[in-house]
Amino acid sequence: MVFFVLLYVLTPGIDQSVFQNFISYFQSSVGVMNQSAVISQQDQDIENQRIDITNEWIVVEDFLEQHGLSNQVEIEAIPEGIKITLSDSLTFNSGSSQILPMAELVLGKISEMINEDVRSIEVQGHTDNVPVSPTSYYRSNWHLGAARAVSVVEFLRGSSEFAPENFKASSFGEYRPIDTNETSRGRRQNRRVEIYFLYEQLAGGYQFLNDQQTPVPLFEPVDFGE
Repeated sequence: MVFFVLLYVLTPGIDQSVFQNFISYFQSSVGVMNQSAVISQQDQDIENQRIDITNEWIVVEDFLEQHGLSNQVEIEAIPEGIKITLSDSLTFNSGSSQILPMAELVLGKISEMINEDVRSIEVQGHTDNVPVSPTSYYRSNWHLGAARAVSVVEFLRGSSEFAPENFKASSFGEYRPIDTNETSRGRRQNRRVEIYFLYEQLAGGYQFLNDQQTPVPLFEPVDFGE
């Protein structure tokens, strides 16, 4: 920049007003640099808050290890909070939306993580592609996934004072598999419930995790087995 200013000054016939506009441009650019520095600090503050939040969830992982359930639950960091995946064998019997006792134990611990920093909670029901039984109460895997999501939402709502309007239950049925439906192991992986804790302080900020667009496991990856 100094080189170009010197070159400009040495040029014959400089108009003073034009020169002042020229200098003002670079002065304003410094302001942009200062603004970028402020934004970077905001980004770092958000990342520090993200670290604090993930550290809070270590107590849940300790709880799972104590009860031998670490292979049934996966906890991951996502840009706006925490994602919890519950295995089908932990949460429901085949074709049912009634929560099993061990799942109630886990959901009770998860409900303890609901605090004033949580903006909203979404529960998603996922199934494999095996059609529901003709005698089933549910007409399709969409209906089954939705009923399971609602069951989890109702349990979490009943276990906390979180405002009901901040809960959401949804179903993707068989249409968002994470593994093949060609094997029993793959189908078991696909039958799951996902719970999303979205935090106020992480909403709308710089997302450090967006480069890969994938969740980052907080603990050892889960394998739901055969």
